[in-house]
Amino acid sequence: MIPALLARIATPLIVAAALVAAAGFSCWLTLRVIEGMIDDARAGAIAERDAHWTAEIQKSEAATQKRIADTLRETMAAEAAARDQIAAAEARAIQLEKENAALPDAGACGLGRDRVRLLNKR
Repeated sequence: MIPALLARIATPLIVAAALVAAAGFSCWLTLRVIEGMIDDARAGAIAERDAHWTAEIQKSEAATQKRIADTLRETMAAEAAARDQIAAAEARAIQLEKENAALPDAGACGLGRDRVRLLNKR
């Protein structure tokens, strides 16, 4: 009688323990799946953030390169204009020296009227 009583009591306990173990395993497996989904979502968010900031950095670098190129063009244009002005001034100075040399030298002190007129043409 006692073994039959133990069998009656043990069978539901074994079934209950098996159900608790199955529920525990199911919960553990569900938690692992959820953790995997969270990790995937986190990795996706990080990838999106990195892609966004990489694009922003590339835009900024492109704008900086454009400003550098524009400034370089402006500088080169200013240099060319300055070179042209210097060349014109040098040519004018050579011309003035020739015209000055062509004027007669009277041996007088100071500047003569012709040389003053020459200087005023500058």
